[in-house]
Amino acid sequence: MKDEHDKGVLAGLRELVGQVEQDLYKAKPKYMDAFFFPDLKNVNRLCSYISKARRSLKICVFNLTNDDIAQAIMERWKANVDVQIISDDECVKNKGSDIEYLAGQGIPVRTDDNPQYHMHNKFMIVDDAFVMTGSFNWTFQAGKSNQENILIVDHPYFIEKYTTEFSKLWC
Repeated sequence: MKDEHDKGVLAGLRELVGQVEQDLYKAKPKYMDAFFFPDLKNVNRLCSYISKARRSLKICVFNLTNDDIAQAIMERWKANVDVQIISDDECVKNKGSDIEYLAGQGIPVRTDDNPQYHMHNKFMIVDDAFVMTGSFNWTFQAGKSNQENILIVDHPYFIEKYTTEFSKLWC
């Protein structure tokens, strides 16, 4: 170290190395979001997360009557994304349900097999990269009038837990 300039360069390098270490060992999430309803704009946000799917889209929902959401799912199916949907056996029969339409388009759909209980989950796994979950029912009414929420996380722990649960329910 000959002069103050050299010491400044060294300090800058130490700071840069510290930042690289932090990025490597404490990576920041790529997907982390939360949004709330009623808010029809947030239905569009949900659809934009669906549109991120490039390989797989695993959806587990109690009910699906929102045509915008159904269309976003259909667009992924048409883009050769592997889509699987699990829903409640009774809700599939409800007026306005989009589940039978999606199944009729070739999307693999399964329902719970116990008439005594409801499949009341509301989550989605996109490309095994992030999970979306929350109280939000995938219905037009929920987006327009209900106090609901969605949380997006990409932590491996949650992805593994939700993927395991989806596989269990799928079987």
